[in-house]
Amino acid sequence: MKNGLIGNVILKEERLEDGCAYTYELIHREGDGVADWKVPLYSIRIAMTDSQGNKTEREAMDLFSDGERAGEFFQKLVRNLATPIDLGYVVEDEVRS
Repeated sequence: MKNGLIGNVILKEERLEDGCAYTYELIHREGDGVADWKVPLYSIRIAMTDSQGNKTEREAMDLFSDGERAGEFFQKLVRNLATPIDLGYVVEDEVRS
């Protein structure tokens, strides 16, 4: 996978809005480092393709270790049509709350 994000896509949602195609993926992997050995880790990838075929993609790696919280956050992103550019800001807001 791009940028070294390795894991299994456990949820995938696709949306079309205003000529843009959005793809959201929730990715699960087990930690393999000393500090996170065998801990379940959840990451999110958002890709957006505009009407001219230009693609933008962002990933937020290892955001959660709780599958339920990861799923809720994923659904929040999909529901609000978060873009790749928005991902960092939305993650920042989530961490603060």
